[in-house]
Amino acid sequence: ESARYIACSGGFAVRLGYLVSEKLPELHEPRIIDYTSHYRSEFGDIYLPAKCKFFLGDTAGIFMVATIFGVPVACANLPFMELLTAYREGDLFIPKKIWSIELKRFLTFGEILGNGIGGYLDSKDYLESGLEVVENTPQEVLELCREMNERLDGTYEQSEEDEELQTRFHSLFKPHHHCYGTPACIGANFLRENRQLLD
Repeated sequence: ESARYIACSGGFAVRLGYLVSEKLPELHEPRIIDYTSHYRSEFGDIYLPAKCKFFLGDTAGIFMVATIFGVPVACANLPFMELLTAYREGDLFIPKKIWSIELKRFLTFGEILGNGIGGYLDSKDYLESGLEVVENTPQEVLELCREMNERLDGTYEQSEEDEELQTRFHSLFKPHHHCYGTPACIGANFLRENRQLLD
């Protein structure tokens, strides 16, 4: 959905990556390019993230190429909130939600950051703690993509409510957290839809 949005907005959505399970399905959209399956080169792996309008991805290391070259990053499916991979002003991210099997509900952001869960790096840590990590939906990723594109085009309008929610979210990070004081923002739509996780 995000690739279609980019194409419909007049951009080119270029799929990057080295190890992928399968090719993109035939979408009959010339502005969506499966670079990974058909055109990949070591030069392209550096050039494309360095020259793109923004990089939409996850925690795979290639996002760092965009970061190094000062390209804005929109990071989806972030599993470890304490160790954000979106570092800079202008970067956006949305985390995976974490389901507690024992409590039968999603953990709040405060619980994740307050109990060390936000720094888990291994799937066994979640399993041993009785937690399930839930992937972002295509719609959540699309809204992240749309927000980044609109911010860069200068058409994004942030409401007072959005500012308040961002402030509340950032206040959850404490000095001992790796990303304390980060200027990166959590996706506004994701935060609105999950405001109950701020409690």
